[in-house]
Amino acid sequence: MTVLKPISLGFRVLEFLMALTVLALAADFIRKQVLGSAPVTTRYTTFTGGFGMIVCGVTAASVRFSFIPGLVALGLDALAGLFFLGGGIAWAYGLRNVDGCTNDLNMLNNHLLNRGSVQVGDETGYGIVEPGDDKDPGALYRRLRGNCQRAQAVEILQFLCFGVATFLAVAGFYMVRQGMTGGSRRGAYVA
Repeated sequence: MTVLKPISLGFRVLEFLMALTVLALAADFIRKQVLGSAPVTTRYTTFTGGFGMIVCGVTAASVRFSFIPGLVALGLDALAGLFFLGGGIAWAYGLRNVDGCTNDLNMLNNHLLNRGSVQVGDETGYGIVEPGDDKDPGALYRRLRGNCQRAQAVEILQFLCFGVATFLAVAGFYMVRQGMTGGSRRGAYVA
């Protein structure tokens, strides 16, 4: 049991850092949204990142303080895993046509990457277009590729957070069943 505490805390730190990165990247997407409001996928990602960080804090505290029941921490880990899985799937679905960030036209038309769009007559304006892009057309596509690569990072990090949270929930379930959390189902959760 003493070996499991440092291992579980190490995984918690890893999950916290990944959730923080997910939150920061999603907040940056929202901050740079120019036309309309940010897509639901992006806003949901800020929730998953923040929730994941809170879960890491609460469950890490449950190692130190016995007033947090083991089953509560176990449930929070399972819930965080489900939220991260949902976020990863949403990003995977939203990025399905960008072909590994190589399809410029599909990236331009992707609502997760183009910072919003507006239809005026038969013309479409995109939020990612900046003054001076007519002099350097490659600048627009470099920004799109950068957004696409950050979006893929958000997707991957959410799947990794899902994996870590699931591992911690399974380990916690095993430990609660074995009575390794202080001898009762209300003991401290260490995984």
